[in-house]
Amino acid sequence: MEINYVDPNTAAENAGNVLPSREKFDYIRDELLHVKGFKKVYFNKQFKRLGGYLMNGDTQPAVVVSLSPLIISAYSDEMDGVLFLKFPDALADMYGLSVGARLVTSNIYIPGNKPVKDVYAGPYYMGNYCDFTPTVQLFMCDGEDSIRNRTSLFGEDVWKRVEEMSFSRFSQKHKTRDGFQLMTKFSLLLLIF
Repeated sequence: MEINYVDPNTAAENAGNVLPSREKFDYIRDELLHVKGFKKVYFNKQFKRLGGYLMNGDTQPAVVVSLSPLIISAYSDEMDGVLFLKFPDALADMYGLSVGARLVTSNIYIPGNKPVKDVYAGPYYMGNYCDFTPTVQLFMCDGEDSIRNRTSLFGEDVWKRVEEMSFSRFSQKHKTRDGFQLMTKFSLLLLIF
């Protein structure tokens, strides 16, 4: 029986339409997260679920706000807000990132009408979701040139808003999340698009 990891009654405006790279997944598991033993079996079971989220998740803009530590601000137009993801610093060198670099994420959402504490929602928050979980496509998928080119899905007005909101919130006291949350905490999440 096929397990559906997404709500079939919802659809992303800009679906990710990308698949995870097994090579990148294994590298993150072994070299960055140092998963070993029995945990590796559980971790490996999440690969297919991650694929569903990347394929069907809502493609949204993100921007690098710090290199050491490596922190990426991910945006959601549904929440008109950002949250901050922390990653191993090695990824900055691996992908040639700089502060202000533009990226894209595949976002999945949790229903609710009040944002969780680490989502910095803006005035255009629609009130349909309380949280979102972004996956940085560049870190998880092959076809890096194509993924980098996906930043063109968003106009300069959107990028300006994302950058202003990201750097403004980042300069204040802020919380960060584990950037690989979807790979390490699947069982805690009930997510839709």
